[in-house]
Amino acid sequence: MIRSDRYSFLKYGSYALLMLGLFLLQSSRGTALWLWGASVDVLPFFVAATALMDGPYAGGAFGFAAGVLASLNTPGVEGFSSLYLSLFGVLFGLFGACYLRNILFSALSGGALCMTLQSLFRYVFHDLLFYGMGPAEALAALGTRMLLSLPVGALAYTWTSLDSGSGKKLQKFADAREWGRVEDLTPNRLFGLLCSRYGVDPDLTLEQRRAVIGVRYYLEDYQFSAYNTPVTLAEEVDIRTVARVSEQSGELPGVTIQVTGSREYNTGAAAHVLGRVAAISREEYEAHKDEGYALTDTIGKDGMEQALEQYLRGTDGLRAVEVDSRTGQVVAEYMVEETQPGKNCYLTLDLPLQERVEQSLADTLAAIKEKGEASKDGAGADVAGGAAVVIDVNTGEILAMASWPTYSLATFSADYSVNQANELHPFYNRAIKGDYSPGSTFKMCTALAALEEGCITPNTKILDKGVYERYADVGYSPRCWIYRQYGRTHGSVNVSQALKYSCNYFFYEMGYQLGIETLSGYARQLGLGEKTGVELSGETAGNLAGPESRAANNGEKWYAADTLMAAIGQSDHQFSPLQLANYVATLVNGGTRYRPHLLKKVMDYTNTEVYEETQPTVLNTVEISPASLEAIKKGMKGVVTEDGTASSYFAGFPIQVGGKTGSAQMTHHSATGVFVSFAPYDKPEIAVCVVGEFASSGGSLAPVAIAAYDQYFGLGLSDAPDGEAAD
Repeated sequence: MIRSDRYSFLKYGSYALLMLGLFLLQSSRGTALWLWGASVDVLPFFVAATALMDGPYAGGAFGFAAGVLASLNTPGVEGFSSLYLSLFGVLFGLFGACYLRNILFSALSGGALCMTLQSLFRYVFHDLLFYGMGPAEALAALGTRMLLSLPVGALAYTWTSLDSGSGKKLQKFADAREWGRVEDLTPNRLFGLLCSRYGVDPDLTLEQRRAVIGVRYYLEDYQFSAYNTPVTLAEEVDIRTVARVSEQSGELPGVTIQVTGSREYNTGAAAHVLGRVAAISREEYEAHKDEGYALTDTIGKDGMEQALEQYLRGTDGLRAVEVDSRTGQVVAEYMVEETQPGKNCYLTLDLPLQERVEQSLADTLAAIKEKGEASKDGAGADVAGGAAVVIDVNTGEILAMASWPTYSLATFSADYSVNQANELHPFYNRAIKGDYSPGSTFKMCTALAALEEGCITPNTKILDKGVYERYADVGYSPRCWIYRQYGRTHGSVNVSQALKYSCNYFFYEMGYQLGIETLSGYARQLGLGEKTGVELSGETAGNLAGPESRAANNGEKWYAADTLMAAIGQSDHQFSPLQLANYVATLVNGGTRYRPHLLKKVMDYTNTEVYEETQPTVLNTVEISPASLEAIKKGMKGVVTEDGTASSYFAGFPIQVGGKTGSAQMTHHSATGVFVSFAPYDKPEIAVCVVGEFASSGGSLAPVAIAAYDQYFGLGLSDAPDGEAAD
């Protein structure tokens, strides 16, 4: 009994040592046989011998152990495909030995049979039925997600985009090799040069040669090194492609599959604000390589992803990799330094408000278009893009920023060609980049300057005569809009009434009395004609009308009569929706101009420590007397009540607000509409600006502001009321 136990112990111990030795041999990949393109491993041989000598249960157990060892020996997701050894070992051990044990001469013959069956099993099940491709086809399966940048077509070898970043990169590549100007080369000539450079087998098909030079060009461009500069060939590959490439890993030395993190977007809103990340470009790498960036890194391309790159990026770890010098396969790897995640950044955006404003903007512009197409004059039928901004008047926090049309961050790559071809330019953030004439929304600035400079008091009245004739002697007699459209006047009005009815005549006179220098001075204090300082890149400074800007822009002379148009928001004025929203916020909060901002706070990745918190930043203050402020607010209140220019939209509105409509006449198009507003009237909290390109009137955009107030104040309204608007 003792002898039997000792014999069993020695026997199975020897088996274990033998299996370990075979496993180590297999790990070196020096013992692999190749038959019909299928790898034949030595482990199944040992499984068969064990099953024949000691029965099916021992064979099945060792088969399972062999499969597990093979799986552990294969890094990453490739190990999944090696589990077939477990299945084969168990099946052969449990069933094969029962029928074959009596007819086989020895364990050696059983092992040989096992190897043959295993190779056939692998070939039929894996290569034909499931994978159905060799290494070349497996690599080609990555083609749909290849991150290649060679701008040469696949079959006809036509240029795809020489003006793009990849086209410019190709020109630098050609210059370094003295190939001349790329546009002077035919695609076929360039194709031949690249094939010669990389020694491509001419017997390959055209598609295969294009794939080879594409990969080689990409690797060379990114300074590929198997030891210290790996590159990503493809991203977001499907599981079937993962399985195919993994199965052919032995025939694709140096190719590995890694699971990485990716951005997940839980909202379809705020695409222009959030921005996106993508692979770093050569130009970006050169600019940031001293900061530790590699050519394989991703980087924020625009929006807050770009603005907050320093916080979001984190710190790379350090991984040691052991590579088989003969095959290029990774045989071992371990972490030397752990990666450190980036910080968590919180924005000032109110997401439900952002989503509501975006939807309302899209719906309102669509309604304007539909109404215009049904009208006799077609006003608004040509409406194009638009933008809306909601800002906290007491902090400068941007609560919503919408630009239409917009796009999806989640499907950016898939939709890129369609969006790029869209004549309305969905990638363009109109809220910060769009330059728009403010129209009559500028009249609050003129009113403030006139009140504070003593040209008028809140009670001063001016008679609207319809036609302003101070410059009649030089042939210039502008008319008030109501006289031009209806042949009547506003009569005698004070500043609040002039704002309410948008009386051009009143503000012509204010412009005349103030002069352009004084008027421009107040506009600058209110932030018009300069960048707001928001974190997003590409912000426009706009243009403040005056002698200096006109001379700088087109060299033409500024005439005194031009000041009349500037005073009513026409002339050369061009401002962004964000500028106009902050201008209104500065007015109604009593004269404190804050820097608009989108970053609320930065916390560490555990969300336990505040790393940085944005405090309201005062850019400047404007002296506004209480009497002047009340007169201006009263006029803006009149716009949305009684018979003001946007009163029909706000009839029965549950809270008191102030607003101002504006329109800028366009050549060959409907007027561009602007609507600015604030609420609540007594203690303002938020200001809103909405712009619609060719929307015909500013009042027609009031439903967007109504939707913003409904969401922000929780009013529970359904749809914005219909109405008619003037100005």
